[in-house]
Amino acid sequence: MTYIARHQVPADGKPTYTRIVVADRPNKTEQQRVRVTVGGDRVDYPDEVSTKTSSVTTSKIIINSVVSTPNAKAMALDIKKFYLNTPMSRPEYMRIHIRNIPKAIFDYYNLADLVYNDHVYVIINKGMYGLPQAGRLANNQLLIFLAAKGYTQSKHVPGLFTHKYLPISFCLVVDFLW
Repeated sequence: MTYIARHQVPADGKPTYTRIVVADRPNKTEQQRVRVTVGGDRVDYPDEVSTKTSSVTTSKIIINSVVSTPNAKAMALDIKKFYLNTPMSRPEYMRIHIRNIPKAIFDYYNLADLVYNDHVYVIINKGMYGLPQAGRLANNQLLIFLAAKGYTQSKHVPGLFTHKYLPISFCLVVDFLW
């Protein structure tokens, strides 16, 4: 995101609010976390935002296949932050109340001249937490990347991928709880 003057927000820009999420997660490496997210419920995104991912059944079938196949190998990856920084074709706008901007940041970016009704405005050009379209845009980018490496998604089983030549298959799951 980039700080901008209020007059740089187009008439149809409809800035959303900033949402600050605080989490206390005692079982995680990063136990205390604070992050700024976009008020996604106020983003008016006209295109599709959902993606096709694997079901729990598909995941279980792959896991059972690995367990029941001699010398088979398995691996799990977490790409939960993959969608951050994904380029967007259409920018979004957000306002941040100045009380939520640390003085060091406020001074470093010389934001005093950008304050309008106790808010500073930003233009968002890349995926970030809270944007409803972030997952879909990242998924599209991932499909292009995987295709270039020889992977294709099954036409009949969403989220199931196989390699063109190698005996590799995997499933893409969103928010899977083990």
